[in-house]
Amino acid sequence: MNFEIDPRLAHLDAAQLTALIDRYHAGEQVIDLLTEFQIPCAPSQLSRLLPPKRLPDRQWVACAAPLIQGCRSRPGAPASEGSVRGSAGAHRVAEFCEGTVRVDRAIEGLHHDAMQRRAANEAYCRARWNYAERVHTPDDLRLAEAVALLTVVRCGGWIANGSVGAVGYSAVPLAPAGPLGSQLLSSLVAARVIAPDMESPVEAFSATDVELPAYPYVTYWRILAPSPMSLVEQIEHAAACGEWPDTWRNALGDLRLMLALAECQEFADFCLMQGGLPDAPEVATDALLRDLLRDFSVAQCFRILRAGAHATSDFVVRKRANRRHAANYFVGECQRWADRARTEGWALEPGSRNNNYPRSQLSHVLYDVFLGIGEKGFVEPLGV
Repeated sequence: MNFEIDPRLAHLDAAQLTALIDRYHAGEQVIDLLTEFQIPCAPSQLSRLLPPKRLPDRQWVACAAPLIQGCRSRPGAPASEGSVRGSAGAHRVAEFCEGTVRVDRAIEGLHHDAMQRRAANEAYCRARWNYAERVHTPDDLRLAEAVALLTVVRCGGWIANGSVGAVGYSAVPLAPAGPLGSQLLSSLVAARVIAPDMESPVEAFSATDVELPAYPYVTYWRILAPSPMSLVEQIEHAAACGEWPDTWRNALGDLRLMLALAECQEFADFCLMQGGLPDAPEVATDALLRDLLRDFSVAQCFRILRAGAHATSDFVVRKRANRRHAANYFVGECQRWADRARTEGWALEPGSRNNNYPRSQLSHVLYDVFLGIGEKGFVEPLGV
């Protein structure tokens, strides 16, 4: 039997791998184990990734070597005798004895590789990023940085040593689809609020000229503060009681507009994709969305964007328009729709969120934690 550590488990050290195997065999929920140990695979695949478990209290009579037990496909199911021993034939004895040795060697090799990887990661990270602790209190942060930091913490969750886990494994997206999520992380790194944790999976790092690691959504993050958890608690307290620094209140409008634009852009892209339509021109779409948000809520903008996409689909069918004409028509139709609503004083019903793109963690933090208004931030105009 030849046992090799699967690359998807390569970020675990020997102690973590042993704990994972023991807890899997103890019957813990697979989805919880995948989340905690940051393993990118489907629950049904985990049993095939794990190496066999050594059973030191059970030995072969022929050689006194410990038996090994293959992973069951479903935790909690009783292990059969066949899964922990072979037939009585001598060749099976030799095979299982050899298998035990190879499991031990695989785990030893994993530990050695982990030490080498940790040393390489540390050298790479220290050469790229400054790890000096800069942030001591919420007053050291701008509003956008405080909101972004709390968003990252709630997405990634706390892991060992006060660091934050990978935001890409969260069931709630960090930010609306598009570049905003990476921009949040990049702004925190540039402001020296966070830096990539040296214990991050090796696949997070690659040669790159930008501030972020090559794969920021699988990177762990170190908060550059003497007491990261205390800092986050102070931010939550300031948000809950409304004791904001003056600079935070002045920056609130820009932050709300940034999120609203990202949500509208995400929904516009979905409507166009759903209708088989081309992407709208970037500059023209940004100007359109900013104009809409002067008078309409994000939810009302969703209604306008959906109506514009439907009208564009009809236009393409009737006129047999090419893709470029269709993209420009979408922007113009949405603008005309909004202008009529303003001129004629329509009581515009709000649209609803798209189930394919759930509300982001950034929206939860800004409107639930900091402003305490919940979905009013979605259904009421910004007043910008």
